[in-house]
Amino acid sequence: MATWAEFELAEPDLAAFGRERVDGKVCFHATLRPDGWPRVHPVEPWIAVGLLLVRFRGHSPKVEEVLRDGRYALHSPMDNPDGIGGEFMVRGWMEQIAGTHPAVQRFADDAPYPLAFYAMSVEEAVGTTYEGKDLEPVYRRWRGGSGAQGASAERA
Repeated sequence: MATWAEFELAEPDLAAFGRERVDGKVCFHATLRPDGWPRVHPVEPWIAVGLLLVRFRGHSPKVEEVLRDGRYALHSPMDNPDGIGGEFMVRGWMEQIAGTHPAVQRFADDAPYPLAFYAMSVEEAVGTTYEGKDLEPVYRRWRGGSGAQGASAERA
């Protein structure tokens, strides 16, 4: 499982594109409910000390979902219906980290209620831009793991 820092080292341009679209932005985050259906909810991920991170209220049903099945998908917001500016998606596994971890300390200290913090691995990242007169989608994809390949570009 790759950390954000490992993804950034392997594919710096795609990682920079992703950072601009997710770091500190309200994004769509999906986990898996106990019945197998996805639960999509807004979150505000951030990147710190080489990790992609997210937080939930400590009593959220998402905490139990992640404990049971740590898979996630995260999608950046889009600025407009034509996709100008692009979009970014990342998926992987979530692992709970302590509220004393240096990457989360500022949120743990400021929250008026208990929080649960997670580091998210980067198993796959996809950046999409819309180019040309017809705004054709162009995908840049990176997959982590032992056989990690660099980003590849493909048109729809």
